Amino acid sequence: MRKTGIFLLYVSSILMFIGGLGDQFITNYLDVHLNYLGNPGDSELFRKAESLSMLMLHSAGGGLMCAGVSMFALTHYGIRKNLSWSVWTYILVALIAQGINGYGMYSAGSHYWYPIIVLVLAILGVLLVLSFPTNGQNEK
Repeated sequence: MRKTGIFLLYVSSILMFIGGLGDQFITNYLDVHLNYLGNPGDSELFRKAESLSMLMLHSAGGGLMCAGVSMFALTHYGIRKNLSWSVWTYILVALIAQGINGYGMYSAGSHYWYPIIVLVLAILGVLLVLSFPTNGQNEK
């Protein structure tokens, strides 16, 4: 069961990275964004706000990508070696990154199920790792 937990931690870290990577390919407001804004008409301010919003979205996506890489490294170099601090650091990174991401998506009326799935996988993985510790042996 510990190996299943570690597998789930790897999967959730990869999904975190992929989610942030997906943000890099959004270049215009999506329908959900336009609905949130009340479907404003085209203007110079609208185009500048859209450009600024895309820059901020790409920055947030970059942060999610970094969080995913960090979670992967924590799993590979810390959790597999049964270092307890790495488990708590992993769950803290996941909760902060996907918690804020999910709340922002929910607030804007977007599909917030993706961050919730990543968090559920991360929490399930951590619970399995903590429930089935190794007996002082490193897993390969």
